[in-house]
Amino acid sequence: MTTNIKNKQLELLLNDFELLSKTALTQMQIATKLLQDNTIESLYEEAESNEVIIDRLEIKVREEAVFTIFQFNPIAADLRKIITYQDITTNLERVGDMLLNIIHSFRETDLNSIQWVKIKKQIEKMVEYSSEMLRNAIFSFSNEDTRMAYHVIKEDDKVDEIFHKISVSLQETFANKSLSKEEIETIIQVNTISHNLERIGDSATNIAEATIYLTEGVDIRHGNK
Repeated sequence: MTTNIKNKQLELLLNDFELLSKTALTQMQIATKLLQDNTIESLYEEAESNEVIIDRLEIKVREEAVFTIFQFNPIAADLRKIITYQDITTNLERVGDMLLNIIHSFRETDLNSIQWVKIKKQIEKMVEYSSEMLRNAIFSFSNEDTRMAYHVIKEDDKVDEIFHKISVSLQETFANKSLSKEEIETIIQVNTISHNLERIGDSATNIAEATIYLTEGVDIRHGNK
């Protein structure tokens, strides 16, 4: 009886995690669409609703994890999985915050003029890479696929590289130039977007590292490769 209840509790934890993951990936899709057309008002409303869902699920998963540990005294393998759920849930909640920051910045930013073409293409590539990293990181955990997890970690270098390229592009485009108020505001928003995308790459890396900890029992964070 107790075993059945414990299994149902672990299944409940899994279901909430899957919903949280899907909602975070939906937010990424919304951000991708708004990069191309930031006038779709319904997407902003959907994004705000999704953020509420992500926050509530993060709290729910954390409470369920604590309850499961307290109530059932799980064996080592289950305990490691529960702790990993908590770590990954925390990272997904942070991803949700970062994506909402990006979505708010897209609302305030027009990157369609000729002087922003190069930077917009770099942001599009950064969105593509960070989105793929997040999706693959979640897949690696759900399927306990360490090969995919190591691939995600390796891909973070691409996101970091574009992040630095955007900084260089801004300097090359606007150095020694008298800037309008609109240009200054756009530069600030571009920095916000690229910074948050870089952090999403970091969070995807954290999820991949948690997957490796779950499957191999090895903590590779902080240079412990």
